[in-house]
Amino acid sequence: MAFIDALHANNVHSSPGPMAGDLTALMPLALAFLSLDRDDASGYASLKSDLRRWAKEDPIDALFATVVGGGLAFYLAEHERNPACANPWDAILYMSTCLSVGYDNLFPVTSTGHALAALVQAFGPALSERAFDEPAAVVKAAADEAAAVNRAILARLEDIVRLLEAR
Repeated sequence: MAFIDALHANNVHSSPGPMAGDLTALMPLALAFLSLDRDDASGYASLKSDLRRWAKEDPIDALFATVVGGGLAFYLAEHERNPACANPWDAILYMSTCLSVGYDNLFPVTSTGHALAALVQAFGPALSERAFDEPAAVVKAAADEAAAVNRAILARLEDIVRLLEAR
């Protein structure tokens, strides 16, 4: 929660260049990140594991949630300060472009908008690349079926070995 609180607290207009004032706005985010207990099952490691599992569960759902959910969050962060973000569709389109090259006539002007764009630009290409992968349940079922076939083959081979040894 500290990470989200820091995002909201620093939703200020920033200039395009890397100015010192822009970097100081990131200090609460960095401190919130550093305070996460990476060894605790309820902390950072668990968050990463849950995100990976969610993305593999159904890749198309993960991609859809990223674009639409990220777009709506981007709209909420930007619409009052960014005239180019006039409606949720503008923000959803922007988030969809962040999955690849990030080209659009809309650019974030708030810290939260920048953070959302950076997250989608960092992880979006990987989500896009796996969009048409089979859902995790289908992959598991195929692996279970292959394992069952392998067990049957192994059992048959063991029977053959026993018959040959008995001679």
